[in-house]
Amino acid sequence: TVKFINPYKNNWINADRLNELRKKVQDATKHHRVFLLRGSFHTVRRALVERGWVEKLDGFRVKAQASTSSSGFILEDLVSQLPERKPGESRKNHIAKCERSIMSRFLEHTPIDFLWTARREKADWLDLTKNSSLIINRFAKAPFTTKEGLCSALHDFHWFYEEGMSETYFPRCYNVWNPEELNEFVDNFRLTASMGLLKWLIERHGTEGGGGGLDAIIADDGNVPSTCITFALTRCKEYLDYCLHNDIDIEEDTKVWDHDWDVFLTHHYLLTHEDNRIQLLKEEREADAIEHYLAEAKSVLEQIKSYWPQYALDGYLNIWIVKPGNKCRGRGIHLMNNIKQIIAMVNPPIVSKTRYVIQKYIERPLIIHNTKFDIRQWFMITSVQPLNIWFYKESYLRFSSQQYNLMNYHESVHLTNHAIQKKYHNAVRDERLPHENMWDCHTFQAYLRQIDKYEMWSERIYPGMQKAIIGSLLACQDNMDRRPNTFELYGADFMITEDFYPWLIEINSSPDLAPSTSVTARLCPQCVEDTIR
Repeated sequence: TVKFINPYKNNWINADRLNELRKKVQDATKHHRVFLLRGSFHTVRRALVERGWVEKLDGFRVKAQASTSSSGFILEDLVSQLPERKPGESRKNHIAKCERSIMSRFLEHTPIDFLWTARREKADWLDLTKNSSLIINRFAKAPFTTKEGLCSALHDFHWFYEEGMSETYFPRCYNVWNPEELNEFVDNFRLTASMGLLKWLIERHGTEGGGGGLDAIIADDGNVPSTCITFALTRCKEYLDYCLHNDIDIEEDTKVWDHDWDVFLTHHYLLTHEDNRIQLLKEEREADAIEHYLAEAKSVLEQIKSYWPQYALDGYLNIWIVKPGNKCRGRGIHLMNNIKQIIAMVNPPIVSKTRYVIQKYIERPLIIHNTKFDIRQWFMITSVQPLNIWFYKESYLRFSSQQYNLMNYHESVHLTNHAIQKKYHNAVRDERLPHENMWDCHTFQAYLRQIDKYEMWSERIYPGMQKAIIGSLLACQDNMDRRPNTFELYGADFMITEDFYPWLIEINSSPDLAPSTSVTARLCPQCVEDTIR
């Protein structure tokens, strides 16, 4: 055990050193360079101290007010209240901590000029409103940092779209605590399943190699009737009529009962997840009806592409991601494809405090060596009106620890954030994948060069992330806090689809800046240093 060494007895502090510290405090006060940290931000502290700032410790109360003199009584009083030396702590670090404590005591009645806080709720916004000259690293209101807020804002994004400037690719999302949006989700779920069945029909039939052709979709002992095809075709044609305004001339809408949908969704699941086959009627087999169905499905889907912007990412499994609206770090997230189970979770008979959002899962992501990844991109806002956004020059990729598999809904396969993946050991994967499950953007660009897609970073991915963030913030601008002398660093998460377009998933306040891997150990301190600069 390391015993506490009284610094006064060891003579590292004396009247001369005390006067030096007091002079340092006076200079910082004169130039408005007093800061306070709420949270463990060693990089922030170091960056500010190097620039002549002095720290006022949070929550410190002085037992006896220090005078401007350096009398033995005041010196002894200051030393008696210094923090103890912890086991394993170096003498140099302990002395630095003691000197911070002494300078903070001199600042007891001095207001701070800069507040860096880890969490928005830790700030006293009433006091901050009164002191508009105080610099703070948090906006009081930033609706895009919650899953609910971003979902709501991007519903109205079409008002803020500007080609080449603000274009946000965002998987369709619903605040299902709102009954109206819950109904919209159910309608979209059903239509997505209808298109999914037709996609399954075409893709399974066209599969090259073993298992393709008619044998991949029909069988004499199949468990799914061919009526599922005609049902899906009819629903997709009705949607096309709606898009083309042809439904205006239809005197009476076709009534489709919930029971009919339940039967169809069961058939969809049996085909897409249980590897079942369709059984044709005798007359259908004799008339080569399946060839007619395939041709009609191709025609309908080709027309729908023009009216369904997210056609490419949907796949045919109809997987959705269910998220608690007020949680972060991947907590409480589920991948689901059963409408009844989804509704039971988001709309339970007993009122729940948790409000959910449901977002379409990207079934066709770009994967690297058969492994899923996402991109964390930092950006900073320094003004809301006018809107000033600083886009960080570097970003990093986060990989899953498991191989990509759409039939396995486990979080270790699909949720790539570090808070989730650190709980799992890496599966047997391609040896070219990083053991720490992270790449910086330069390594990713090198990979793109290897697959002859190097230009995609500068032409599509990087500018696409910029435009997505601009569009999202424009959609939220009217509801953001406009306090002057305020800035905030955010972390945006993107998925890349097979066509190399970035899709915004969410925007995080208080992004994780811990040096959890060799990649973040380099990037995070660098980002904080550049933020202070």
